[in-house]
Amino acid sequence: MIDEVTLAQMNGEYIMPPEAGPAWRAAFAQGIDMSLIEENLRLTPWERLLANDRALSLVRALQQATSVTDGTAH
Repeated sequence: MIDEVTLAQMNGEYIMPPEAGPAWRAAFAQGIDMSLIEENLRLTPWERLLANDRALSLVRALQQATSVTDGTAH
């Protein structure tokens, strides 16, 4: 039988860790997706830098594509 916590996680519901402090709870109450924070904290610093580099490359590619489609390319 699946316990309540596992079922909630399978359904995409965020489960607040019991040791969460007041700042963590306040951020969650304000609507911040704490599951993304937890997911990123599981990464090593190097993995986080690589993810940031990929995101930056995507932003730069999108900026270039925008300038080409609106006719401002130089």
